[in-house]
Amino acid sequence: MRSLLPNREGGREAPVFLQALEGGGALAKLDLKGEPIRSRLNDRLQRLPAPELLEPRLHLMGMFRYLADAANIRLCATGTRLPVVKEGDFIQLEKAYLGALPAGAAGEPLLVNLEGLIAQRPSAEPGRGPERTLVVERFVGVHPGKGCPPVMAASSGSSKSAVAPTPKPSLRGTLWRLQALQGEDGPKLIAPPGQPVELQLDAESGRVSGSGGCNRLIGGFQLSGELLSFSKLAGTKMACPPPVMDFERRYNTALGQVRRWSLDKQNLLLQNEQGRTLLLFKPAPSER
Repeated sequence: MRSLLPNREGGREAPVFLQALEGGGALAKLDLKGEPIRSRLNDRLQRLPAPELLEPRLHLMGMFRYLADAANIRLCATGTRLPVVKEGDFIQLEKAYLGALPAGAAGEPLLVNLEGLIAQRPSAEPGRGPERTLVVERFVGVHPGKGCPPVMAASSGSSKSAVAPTPKPSLRGTLWRLQALQGEDGPKLIAPPGQPVELQLDAESGRVSGSGGCNRLIGGFQLSGELLSFSKLAGTKMACPPPVMDFERRYNTALGQVRRWSLDKQNLLLQNEQGRTLLLFKPAPSER
């Protein structure tokens, strides 16, 4: 079994092809044609006996606040608020924070940057279980009078302009355009032989519409959390060249096997009951 997952490298989105091995106990990376990679390096991902939470070490910026012997930080990158445990380099952070506070401004949040570990720690509140907590491994600096950047800086060229983050599209209401189709020999990036293949789930009703590259498509869908399936799919009866009709047949067959969905950045992944990605879409370019 081969699955297709999106990945971002160097500012460009590309698929990552993975092959399930050992009855699903391991994954091996494939090349961009969905073929095994010949390498002596260990490129397998092994299934853990039980899920384990990641504890990432990161360089972070955030609005730090210390009041009534309790500390927390709101991370600039995500807006997530985390308690800060009194371990590691916390004492240096505390001293710098208290020294930078304006007179009479106890508990005011100040921008700080540091290197930290996000880990599970017991909650300071009685009756609550362990929670995600920031451990300060190295304090870097405090910046009074500054706040988190309101926008993301553009990364291309020497331009100093700023752009807002691209909003994540919604499953319903977005016009999705097909980018990849799971074939008999593995997942493939595709260029449909006919017109663009598109799909749209109505934002108000349980109706789906679109195109298979030749014929218009209509039908219904059932959505519950991450579960998704299509029913009563029907299309027009136009005749197109054999390659177009064959592709449309494969596309309609894949739609009938969809049981799950997920969003990754700008990608919509439609998967079967086993979690195998059958179809990958991106939002269709807006027409001007």
